[in-house]
Amino acid sequence: MDRELTLLCSTCGQGIVQDDGYLWVSRHEANTVQQAYKAFEERNTDPADGSLAFDLTDISALPAPAVWQADHSECDPERDKDSHYRIPAARLRLRADLLDWSAHLAEKPWLPHTDWRDVMRETRTGSTRIAISGPRPPAYPAAF
Repeated sequence: MDRELTLLCSTCGQGIVQDDGYLWVSRHEANTVQQAYKAFEERNTDPADGSLAFDLTDISALPAPAVWQADHSECDPERDKDSHYRIPAARLRLRADLLDWSAHLAEKPWLPHTDWRDVMRETRTGSTRIAISGPRPPAYPAAF
């Protein structure tokens, strides 16, 4: 099977072509971001009508989403952490594989608090964590 997607190791910068690595995110970090957003909503929700009221300083204090990273198993500085969610490189060869993982991950309550959407967008043009080979999908204007 040809490889459309090649993960790029965040530590050494080389492609993970021997399927000896993975794409991973810290579930602990994602849960921390999720809890911060929940606390934000609780603080800023009007109990009378359920509306949200906040200012820019409230929003700017929210943490950034947890970042998905790619690493070779040997390069991963946090390889011993059990709290990480890892997708083996062997299971991310095609854009269709990413679609399957997106459906699976959609069930995880912490997913919206990661940069998974950015990972999916990177399958069009590539990035510092994903290299693209093979035909690129056509570009369509955004619907919004």
